[in-house]
Amino acid sequence: MKKRNVLIDCDPGVDDVMALLLALANQDKLNILGVTTVSGNQTLAKVTKNLRKLWTFLRIEIPAACGAAKPLIKDPLHGGEIHGITGMDGWDFPAPVFQLESDNGIVFLKEKIMGAEGKVTLIPTGPLTNIGLLFSVFPETKDKIEMISLMGGSIFSGNRTPFAEFNIYADPEAAKIVFDSGVPIVMSGLEVTNKAAINDGEIERLMSSDGLVSRMSGSLLHSYTNFHRKKGLSTYPLHDVVSVMYLLYPKMFEGKDYRVEIDTSIGVYRGRTAADTGELMRHEPPNAHVLMDVDREEFMKTFFKALNEMDKSMKQ
Repeated sequence: MKKRNVLIDCDPGVDDVMALLLALANQDKLNILGVTTVSGNQTLAKVTKNLRKLWTFLRIEIPAACGAAKPLIKDPLHGGEIHGITGMDGWDFPAPVFQLESDNGIVFLKEKIMGAEGKVTLIPTGPLTNIGLLFSVFPETKDKIEMISLMGGSIFSGNRTPFAEFNIYADPEAAKIVFDSGVPIVMSGLEVTNKAAINDGEIERLMSSDGLVSRMSGSLLHSYTNFHRKKGLSTYPLHDVVSVMYLLYPKMFEGKDYRVEIDTSIGVYRGRTAADTGELMRHEPPNAHVLMDVDREEFMKTFFKALNEMDKSMKQ
């Protein structure tokens, strides 16, 4: 089986870390060309430091670069109330020694895409600022992109506003560029990510594991879920993991093809991913495959297996 070339664009972020771990555990299937960071769950400086700390902890040498520090137009929006002051609270990571290959994430992405043998899949798990900039500055890269598997959006209700999901709301102008790009998109929105949720028992199982990566993951997730627990929730979405899991096991999911329009207005609907869900009449051809359901049992089993693989790699 030929490996899929991938570039991961993220804002670590606890669920970003879990998505990265899933990808790293499956390098027999994914050829990870590089990773870029973007302002989102925390400031660009913090999420970039988080990636460097994670790479140092895991002894990873996959090249990385930092990207956009702010959205295309509006002021930055961060999620510190969920991900903590650092964006990756809950584990005492070593001081980072991993060094970035570049401080220009857009050029980094362009060079990795154009220099790859064959087409490349993008996996954005944060706001779409870097990808919007990439398509605006280097439109020739679109021809070399096989697909985009992104975490973001919601068809029916949001989590940052009643209508908008965080990643899209953080930079709807960039999201519009991406959704209007003509590149095939798989959208992992809240409809599916809320079903790909871990529970307290599973987090405790990780925290008590003999494996270092599993234990680290459990500690991060325990910290991450404090916010959700205060809201009365008992299961906690692993949002960003879905965008990677789909590429590995697409049959685990159910989805529908929709035309998704991004609302860039200034008002209550800003950041909404409005989908043409009509069954009898479609006004425009679909531009996204929107995931709607997941086999949660298989999802969690596969996620735990990936962490076990990472535990083994740390012993080598």
